[in-house]
Amino acid sequence: MGKQRFYQSTFSLLFLPALTFIFFSACLEQSNNTLHYKKLPEVEHSSTINFIGHWLNEGDREMFTRNIARVYEFENQHIRVNLKFPEEVYYDHSDRTSNERYVAKVVSEGITDWDIIRVNHEFREVQTLLGDEDWAKNNLLDFSQLDEFRESTIPELLSNESLNEWNGIIPGPFIEGQYWALWTNQSVAEKIGIEVKQFGMTFDDFAGYLKALHEYKLKNPEDDIIPIYESHVWETTMAIAIMLYASELNDPEEFLLGEITPRRLEAWQKTLEAMEQIAAYQPLHPSWRKTAWNETHDMMLNGKCLFYVNGSWMYNIWKGIDDEKIWDIIPCEFPAFNHPHTIYPAAYQIPWAIPKNAPNREEAEKFLLSMNTPAIAEMWSRYTKCPTGIKGNLASAALGGDQFEEFAHYVQNQFGNSRIRYHESATWILNDQHTETNIYYKEVIQGDMTAQEAMDKIYQRISPCMGFNPSSSSSK
Repeated sequence: MGKQRFYQSTFSLLFLPALTFIFFSACLEQSNNTLHYKKLPEVEHSSTINFIGHWLNEGDREMFTRNIARVYEFENQHIRVNLKFPEEVYYDHSDRTSNERYVAKVVSEGITDWDIIRVNHEFREVQTLLGDEDWAKNNLLDFSQLDEFRESTIPELLSNESLNEWNGIIPGPFIEGQYWALWTNQSVAEKIGIEVKQFGMTFDDFAGYLKALHEYKLKNPEDDIIPIYESHVWETTMAIAIMLYASELNDPEEFLLGEITPRRLEAWQKTLEAMEQIAAYQPLHPSWRKTAWNETHDMMLNGKCLFYVNGSWMYNIWKGIDDEKIWDIIPCEFPAFNHPHTIYPAAYQIPWAIPKNAPNREEAEKFLLSMNTPAIAEMWSRYTKCPTGIKGNLASAALGGDQFEEFAHYVQNQFGNSRIRYHESATWILNDQHTETNIYYKEVIQGDMTAQEAMDKIYQRISPCMGFNPSSSSSK
């Protein structure tokens, strides 16, 4: 027994140091080997695509743009994608026309260093600046006849209507699907004792919410909650009135007629009368004309507003600011006189295009086509909770069922092709000759004018050329 312990002790004394030596020798050898690893040669880029991106500081939308550039570089090792955002090149958030003016400059000068520019579906805006309805056809690549593009685009966007939007061409993939909404902060709603309907909101519901907030503020004057956010940089609240007007017409063809008719004027008068009713609750903050959008759009997150009118991109902007408070925000269907709505502000749009004189036009075309795939469609839907015009394996943007996905799914299913590309214009009420004519929405909702006074002024403007009798509105 003693000999066995002796041998065990002797073995331990001799073996353990030897094992330790071998272990550390191996580690040292491995360590020394790492010092001699050769650095992989850097990839030589034989071609560069200069790409003006989109959605800087918009949370996952910005990440989407960065990722499509990274993925393309990885899959095409010879390509370098030189991504710069408009804000780094020309864009000024205090001037919302700066993108269309830049595109017009590129076209008019006939010179560009950029292979892909951001057009942001601003065909009409650039046409107005250039006075040329053929500017896109003459200066941008047309994807409409490319088999690869057609096979990966949802069929409804390969229509004559899509071609007409760009006067005969389709200059790139319809990556961005969007909708407008009446956003609400449910924490604010709970504070004032209301529950805002996400779907099926009537005008009476909406007026009741504003009344409840008005009464709350009379009792709590220190809590200065804005009923409906508005900014002079980006005026959006007229969408409420336009959608009420559309619901009163209850006829998409009449809404899109583009002509002045008695029925359209009567529907607008009813809308202004509704605005006059809610003017008593001071829905717009008195300082909205001094409110800069890019400095104050976080007010909704911070419980300073009850309602906020804007597009689906606000989800990513607000999520990028605070990914916890975003869950207090709910996109709601616009209030209506008559439900269901027969038309709604939602659209697909083209964010990017390629100038015909782009320095690396061929590679730029391959890059844009690489975005028109199911993988990119699904990435877009996950990142933005919005639809896309690209065919994907997902039926819609509804991936899980939160309030944003549910709303996007509702708009897609409820309105189908009955969607409009919204812009704030008198054209919806009058016609193209009266695009800039004042239809007095702001004057009435602020309580500066009655609905009847506004209609009298409108009739006075249109009667000389349209044969309407201004006095006829007074008897209504």
